[in-house]
Amino acid sequence: MSTDPSNDPLNPDFLRKLEYLQVIARKVHTGRFSALQRSKKLGRGIDFADHRPYTPGDDFKDIDWNLYGRLDRFMVRLAEEETELNLHLLVDCSGSMNAPFQRGPSGALDPHVRKAMHARKIAAALAYIALAHLDRVHVYPFGAGLLRPFSPTRHKAQAVQVYRHLEQAGSDGPTNIEAACKGFAGVVRAKGIVLVVSDFLAPGGWTRGLDLLRHGRFEVGLLQISAPEEAEAPSRGEVVLEDRETGALRRVRVTDRIAADYRAAFLAHGQALQDYARAHNLFYAHGRTDQPFEQMVLRTMRAERLLA
Repeated sequence: MSTDPSNDPLNPDFLRKLEYLQVIARKVHTGRFSALQRSKKLGRGIDFADHRPYTPGDDFKDIDWNLYGRLDRFMVRLAEEETELNLHLLVDCSGSMNAPFQRGPSGALDPHVRKAMHARKIAAALAYIALAHLDRVHVYPFGAGLLRPFSPTRHKAQAVQVYRHLEQAGSDGPTNIEAACKGFAGVVRAKGIVLVVSDFLAPGGWTRGLDLLRHGRFEVGLLQISAPEEAEAPSRGEVVLEDRETGALRRVRVTDRIAADYRAAFLAHGQALQDYARAHNLFYAHGRTDQPFEQMVLRTMRAERLLA
């Protein structure tokens, strides 16, 4: 991680704000261990929810004896169970995420401003929030397929290891969301929230991969990352474009018509992701590298009800 404090995604002031947030699941995902995530499942817990009649086999300790004294009937207390939530972070570490975009005062590309860095910061912040509530966090970097995963221990201090693992997992290869999702769905059995953090600029598309996650009964969220320079075509005239993931070069003459078509295609890409999420009741948010990632975590994700 950078030694520059301004680039530290887990500075103490920001962490204090994260302490009050919690990852919210829209579905019930029962974990193996107790945690601070309250489920809608009724069973044993601390907070009272309801009563039901006693049936043979119930534990005598669950009988509400005060209620028995009033009704002369055995009634069992039910409570909201508090179980761990599994948060799976599929983070795009492909070549397109590692390309520098933003230009400094000299006009040169700033090697420190990359979509991958923005994605790492958001992933580390989400990991901190989940780990602070004793939930499980599983990190799956991907490029052409799944890269080496990482599951930190249940301690919020491990969030910095999430950032470092993603930093070391960077790949200059292509993006294959379908292969990554297929590999993930084939090895992961713990259901929960799957947040895909990517620019979703995959040559093979992204729909089939996300369909695999939905059909695997995971609760899917989409976090699109983009750079402001991507929304506009390069300078007009003859330009040479390089594919960041394959290294292929292509000479293109950029006219006003081509620039307009490019701008429309970029906007359509984001709209397609948003429409897909709405159609399937999924979480969706769009984060740009020129916006503070704190704004994405503290405002946008709360507005979209991934966090509360």
